[in-house]
Amino acid sequence: MKFSSEESFFDAQPMFVCDQSTLKILDVNNAAVSILGYPKKYFYKKRVVDLGTQKSLNELEASLKAHKGQISDKVWAFKTKEQSDLYFQLSAHLINYKGKPAKLVIAHNVTGLIQGEKKSRKVLSTQLNLGNFPLAEIEWDKNLNIIRWSQKAEELFGYTLEEAISSEQLLKTFIHPDDVDRVRKIVSDTFERGEQNVSHINRNITKCGKVIYCEWYNSLMYDEDGNIAAIYSLTHDVTDREEALQNTKRSMRSYQDLFNSISDAIYLLDKDGIIIEANAGVEKTFGFSRREIIGKHNKIMSAPGKYDAQRIQKILSKAKRGEAGKYEGWGKKKNGEVIPTEFLVNTGTYFGEEVSIVIERDISDRKESEEALKQREGLFSKLFNSSPIGIALLNEHQEVEMVNDGFEQLFGFRENELQGLELDKVIVPKQRHEEAQLLSQSDRVKQVTEKRIRKDGSIIDVIIYAVPVVVEKQVVGIYGIYVDITDRRKAEEQVRNSLREKEMLLAEVHHRVKNNLAVITGLLELQSYSAESESAKRILKDSQMRVNSIAMVHEKLYKSEDFSEVDIRQYFEELTDIIHRTMSDTEVKVDIDLQVDQIKLPITQAIPCGLLLNEILTNSFKHAFEDRTTGRIEVRMGTCSGKLNFRVHDNGIGLPEEPEFDIKKSMGMTLIRTLAKQLNSEFTYHSDGGTVFEFSFEKSGTEKLN
Repeated sequence: MKFSSEESFFDAQPMFVCDQSTLKILDVNNAAVSILGYPKKYFYKKRVVDLGTQKSLNELEASLKAHKGQISDKVWAFKTKEQSDLYFQLSAHLINYKGKPAKLVIAHNVTGLIQGEKKSRKVLSTQLNLGNFPLAEIEWDKNLNIIRWSQKAEELFGYTLEEAISSEQLLKTFIHPDDVDRVRKIVSDTFERGEQNVSHINRNITKCGKVIYCEWYNSLMYDEDGNIAAIYSLTHDVTDREEALQNTKRSMRSYQDLFNSISDAIYLLDKDGIIIEANAGVEKTFGFSRREIIGKHNKIMSAPGKYDAQRIQKILSKAKRGEAGKYEGWGKKKNGEVIPTEFLVNTGTYFGEEVSIVIERDISDRKESEEALKQREGLFSKLFNSSPIGIALLNEHQEVEMVNDGFEQLFGFRENELQGLELDKVIVPKQRHEEAQLLSQSDRVKQVTEKRIRKDGSIIDVIIYAVPVVVEKQVVGIYGIYVDITDRRKAEEQVRNSLREKEMLLAEVHHRVKNNLAVITGLLELQSYSAESESAKRILKDSQMRVNSIAMVHEKLYKSEDFSEVDIRQYFEELTDIIHRTMSDTEVKVDIDLQVDQIKLPITQAIPCGLLLNEILTNSFKHAFEDRTTGRIEVRMGTCSGKLNFRVHDNGIGLPEEPEFDIKKSMGMTLIRTLAKQLNSEFTYHSDGGTVFEFSFEKSGTEKLN
């Protein structure tokens, strides 16, 4: 019988897998079914010998009138379903079938040879050989040297029969070095177990150096003492199959890695709800290992009392109709913890079986976030509605979406009266519409004070906070927050009126004090004209200058907008200028270096400071520069360690050489000590290339200066 080059030997020849002990047929290939015409079940539990009768070549040749001769080969005549005879020659080989030893019986169809030609017994016998048998046959002695090497073995590995038999330990040559030890161990383990058959796959190296995968079927033959006498092997090239298998395994590993890399729990259910596969995410989500849930009903991961079989059945039915959807439920972890879950159900096939694919995840964190969000929304809603200030939420078109109770009470409008209206057209005076539009369209928080109209037509003063709602850099709405300040405005106006009155009164007081001090200064000057002694004139002049320093403070306050504090830098500049001009009749040319920080002091401290400066400068002009033509006085005031530091230093002759007691008892020093006490100042004086007076005090009514 002929078959095309594209049709393999295994597809063309009937083959039977038989039980090793009973020889009953366990399985047949498609060729047996198509050639003999019987369905597969017809062959099961029959023996191959039950399918026909055995005939010798002599019998066949006699019936065909062929040449006579003595040929012992046997041929089997099988009856087809149509009761015609087909002739086969059988060969049997030990194999491993489903983990158990079995025999593979191959029926080589020789019908065409017998019926189609009249040949001699010798020719017929030659054509009936098993040269087209696809498996290479090799027999090894107990030392694993080759004693039989078939034509197929030569074709497969490239070694001739002579090369194979003459080569010692060919096993080491044509088995891949990485597989030699494994093959030896397989044979050794089979021997130790006392078994006769073993199959395996390993890499072999052909004579030309090509690496191929071969599948081996080995039968161990033992002597009377139980030792290996020989090994019979059948093998064939399965490189294409192994490479395809390796590729499949790699693909499966990639799929499995992807399957297990997903953190959500994924499991497959059969039609009865039994879990048949699961990923590593199941353990992450529920705590069950894959081994613990395979074969179990999916209820194992459902919370007690929460499993609704009817609901699950409806979900599975929808999934079968292609209506996939997300659902929420309650799961149970291995430790008994109940968790909220979200699951998606689809359908698919798994090894040809229709299954339900479930993807389930723990949504505890999301539920907690949702609950927290609900609480925050509740708090915001409560705050929004119970706030005593008016709040209105406008959409991107400046239309009212909602207002709170405070807004209703403030403006008199109910929420349903305003919803969908542009708020600016309702509560904004006509002349302020343009400014209101700019405020409503702002993309930043703004605060303005404006007037708005109530429902009854009355005008109220309000502080308005425009707070835009920005989502992905787009303004989708704006909150208008309104604070009624009508009463405050009235109170402020009353305060301002009262303050203006007080300012006018205080200005008048300072003006009158200045005028009175000017009168006193004039009287002292007139008195000095009538005084006869120089000492009296000098005393009156000193007093006049002291009164002038006080009057100058009141003049500055009178001219200032702030009646509470005096600008010390400006005050000292004008005071030193007056003192310099007043004392310029002396023969000494004195330079005054004034360096004063920008400091303001209350009148209670400004007057003592002015009097101190007046007293020290006049004394310096009088006494510091005797027998000199020039002099220099430095005046400093600034902050240091949180306090004000006031320092006057001349480069004169220094303090007089007289007892300390006399200096302290002098009139000028007494006045300086008194003024320092008014300032609550630390006071020092000494000679250092001249005379130094230094005062350190805190500004009254304030915290320490930085």
